[in-house]
Amino acid sequence: MPGQGSVEDVMRSLNFAQDVSKQIKEANYQMDRVELKRLLAEMTAAVASSKMELSLLQGVCEARDAELIRLNEALVYRGNLRRRGDGYYKTLDGRPYGQPYCSFCWEHDNKLMHLHSRILSKDVRICPCCKNEYQAIRTPYLEAEGYSV
Repeated sequence: MPGQGSVEDVMRSLNFAQDVSKQIKEANYQMDRVELKRLLAEMTAAVASSKMELSLLQGVCEARDAELIRLNEALVYRGNLRRRGDGYYKTLDGRPYGQPYCSFCWEHDNKLMHLHSRILSKDVRICPCCKNEYQAIRTPYLEAEGYSV
C-alpha cells in the first residue's frame, strides 16, 4: 500500500524485500516451487512499492526545491522593492520605477505579481493571482528618470 512519499516508507518497503531475500537464502535456495514463487512475488511487490515511494519522494523534493528558489528570489528582491501608493516597485538608485506589483501577494506570500489593467477600463488594475483590484492612479507605471529600462 503506497504511503506519502517519505523516506520511512521507502525504507520499510526495502527492508521487507530484504527480509524476503533472507528467507530464501536461509532455506539454502531449496524450497518447494510454490513457496519460492510466493516469496519472489512478495519481493517483486516490495521493490515495486519502493519505486513508487521513491517517485513520490522525488515529487516532494522537487516541490520543496521550487519553494526554496521562490523564497530565495523573494529574499533577493526584498531589499530592492519599495512601496508607493498601493503597489510595490523595483528600485533604481533608491527610487521606485517600472510596473507595479500586487501589495497583497507580496506581503502575504512573497509573490511578485504584476498588476494588469482591467479590460475596457484604464482606471482599474487587477492582480491575476489574488484578483484584488487597485485604482490605477494609486498604482501608476513609473518611468526611471535618466535611465533606459
